Amino acid sequence: MSVRIYNTLSRTKEEFTPLSADRVRMYVCGPTVYADSHIGHAKSYVSFDTIRRHLLHRFGKDGVLYVMNITDVGHLAGEANEGEDPVEVQARRENRSPFEIATDYERSFWEDMTRLNVLMPDRTPHATDFIRQQIEMVEVLITKGFAYEANGSVYFDVDEYRRRDLGPGLVPYGGLTNRQVEDQMSAGRIGENPEKRAPHDFALWKNADPSHFMQWYSPWGWGFPGWHLECSVMSQFYLGTTFDIH
Repeated sequence: MSVRIYNTLSRTKEEFTPLSADRVRMYVCGPTVYADSHIGHAKSYVSFDTIRRHLLHRFGKDGVLYVMNITDVGHLAGEANEGEDPVEVQARRENRSPFEIATDYERSFWEDMTRLNVLMPDRTPHATDFIRQQIEMVEVLITKGFAYEANGSVYFDVDEYRRRDLGPGLVPYGGLTNRQVEDQMSAGRIGENPEKRAPHDFALWKNADPSHFMQWYSPWGWGFPGWHLECSVMSQFYLGTTFDIH
């Protein structure tokens, strides 16, 4: 009996055929570790654990590579990746360093997953371990004209992406969510930022003021990565540019 999985892009159930005959490659966005786990975490990771177990049953114990990241920096508030990093906010609240906050709440998260009988991922990359690779990806996007620097921050140019002929296999902006930029703006989900060419552009790299604890040196000055950049880098590092389930 074949496996049928709902495809977010086509919005239909499709027969699942791995890109590689000998291994299914899965990437799941992990938690931002600044607070205790909640029911949403449980629902998400139990669901993907169930899918993973079924695929392991079909393809064998070496037939699935499951990667789940830990976001320990860069989770900014809002649709356009603005606002404060909650790890930093929680660190100030508890009068501890952001690294202590991330370490302690990650430990608590794994304890919760163990209680739920969720299998450990094969790889658990941390965003802070991939700073160099994230900077390199931003440089590539700038070179290709998809990103621009402004006052030490770098933003993804959404309108430029929408203008380009992307070719076969690449998804138009908003194609997965079926949400247009104009709809988000009219709903008040995107705020104004004078640094950006357009309100819907989002941060790939943010300039850090001196009070920001977690910051790294980059070609654009001291700063830290944006949320949307991290999973792109870590998923490609372990799974390549195309993989089966995200």
